[in-house]
Amino acid sequence: MNEVPKSLIGMSGKYLAAALLNREGLVCEIGGDGYDILVPMTRPIRNWKILVTANLRPKKAGGKGKEALDWWVPTSNGADYIACVDLDTLRVWLFRRAEFVRFSQQQAGGKYHLYMYTNKAVALRGKKTMKFDYEFEPFRLENRVCRGVFDRE
Repeated sequence: MNEVPKSLIGMSGKYLAAALLNREGLVCEIGGDGYDILVPMTRPIRNWKILVTANLRPKKAGGKGKEALDWWVPTSNGADYIACVDLDTLRVWLFRRAEFVRFSQQQAGGKYHLYMYTNKAVALRGKKTMKFDYEFEPFRLENRVCRGVFDRE
């Protein structure tokens, strides 16, 4: 299998998230300073900034553990939302910034780290909830947009 450059993984994630937003009837713009997608809304009048971070496919947690998706986001980022993309299954999870911080399992080097195991057969240590991809279904982009995630602050 050919190695995919990180820049293409990031670009693919950004365009997948934008395409899914468009499919849900939301106009969005690519690019910006400190964010990847801008969603202009008329009610309320506001521009929502989305930072996109992407995975090509699940990888072994810690380099040798069970398969997991993981995303790192700078603590200083000013985006309103974080879109976490899995290109392997074409899934996107959409978190408000505060939600991403709350669900992140680690904070190191000025970044928050959120991970999700993709295999249910993982022996968990510590906190036993919000560690598997299926537990984050309510945060899938389609589910969030359907519930009007951009309609309120």
